[in-house]
Parts: sequence; C-alpha cells; structure tokens
Amino acid sequence: MTPVTHAPARSVLVRWRLAVLAGSMGLVLALGAAGCDSGDDIAGTEDDSPSDHGTDPPEVTTVTTLQNVGKKLDLEHRTRVKVGITEVIDPWFDEAFLGDFPRDDYADAFVGFTEGAAADAEGALDILSNQSIADQIDSATATKRRVRLDVFAFDGHPRGATAHFVLIFTTSGDVAETLRVRGNLYVAKDKGEWKIFGYDVDQAEQL
Repeated sequence: MTPVTHAPARSVLVRWRLAVLAGSMGLVLALGAAGCDSGDDIAGTEDDSPSDHGTDPPEVTTVTTLQNVGKKLDLEHRTRVKVGITEVIDPWFDEAFLGDFPRDDYADAFVGFTEGAAADAEGALDILSNQSIADQIDSATATKRRVRLDVFAFDGHPRGATAHFVLIFTTSGDVAETLRVRGNLYVAKDKGEWKIFGYDVDQAEQL
C-alpha cells in the first residue's frame, strides 16, 4: 500500500469548510428546534464513528430521518420529503465518491443540484468528490450513508430543508483507507422538484 496522496488543500490538518449559496434562490431556512419534534427515530451510531460491524453488507443504502419538522406536516408529506430529498442526494454520493475509479467526469454527480449550484460544484471537485485521489484508487464502497433533515414547512407544505449528512467509505487500490465526508446540503423545491441549491461540506478526512 502506498502513502496517501491528496491534493494540497486536502492534506492540511485544518478542515477547510466550503460554504456556497448558488443561483438566485433567496431562501432562508429558519429551522429552530422549538415546537418541531418530528416523531422519527433519530437514534443510532454517532456520526463521528464508523460502522459498528467489521463486515458490512455489499451495498449500504442511505438512511434518512426527520430531525426537526413543523407539527402540521402530516405523515404523507413526511414520507414524500424523505424520499424526495434522498433521491437528489444519492446521485451525489454515488457519482462523486463511490463506485469504480479512476474517472474524470463528475457531471452526473450534480443532477440533483440547481444549475447554479452544479456550476459552482464543478469548480470544487477536490472537496465535493474523490477527484484528488481518483487516479490512486480502484473503487470506493460505502459503509455508512446517513442524512438527518431539518424541514421548513409553511401551512402544512414543505418548502425547504437542511440535510445534515455523513458518508463513510473505504477505498481500494494504491490507496486503501477509510474516509468520512460530512456537512450540510441546503435543499428547496424548484418547479415542484427538490433541488440542492447550496452546501457546506467538510474536506474528506481519514478515519
């Protein structure tokens, strides 16, 4: 196994937090915890620790729960929110960080982003993908995919959300390691579809 070689920005010990609000969406998600108990079970392993089991199933699916949500959001809307937002986050997980490598095209990773956010993301691939180690690994496999949602709802209808995520994965190839990516994605309805319009993502860190 050869030493890990990251891009210079990834090799520093101080975390680089990249915050982007892309496009023209001026949405403010005022998500206070008071009066917003979701009723979902959000207990589980801490985001700071890898999976409890030494051997994980071949495929790990994304576990999405509602952390804070307006009381007027009924069960049907809660389910639709979780499914809809997971469907825009999963392509980013899969096409940016997981699967077979090397690769040099990450356009499919940002299909769930607004046009402006996707354009910004293409300029930040060292943070938002495995680009900096793509030529040193053969594959990356998820061991944990976790999303917790703070949902902003008005009059019983979900308008936006902050998705707090953690993705843990192992790589094989010249570089074999376990990495964790975590942060926040800012999501809103765009022409009836959920879209990621902003993000605050930590640089991947080795576990």
